[in-house]
Amino acid sequence: MALDQTILLGAGTGLLFVGIASIVLSKNLLKSIMSFQVAVFGANLALFASGMGFGPRLLSDAFVVLSVLVGASVEAVGLAIVVVVYRKYRTLDPDEIRRLRD
Repeated sequence: MALDQTILLGAGTGLLFVGIASIVLSKNLLKSIMSFQVAVFGANLALFASGMGFGPRLLSDAFVVLSVLVGASVEAVGLAIVVVVYRKYRTLDPDEIRRLRD
């Protein structure tokens, strides 16, 4: 395993764990969506790095491009939902939204 590949795998894994931790600890829906994207970018980086060591990288590159496209559409839908929730409840705190919903 080359040094560059190891560095990219470590950075991707780090981004994935930081994103997941931020999702769990966030008290804001917008920050949660941004944290989800950080986790997805970490997974994409790790996927890209894992394909570096094997012959043609076409398959791993195709998976990364597909993942980026799906991630962008998921983020757009998530942000639209956040806008609707904010317009209805005037807050982005999930605990407050649960309290107001009941």
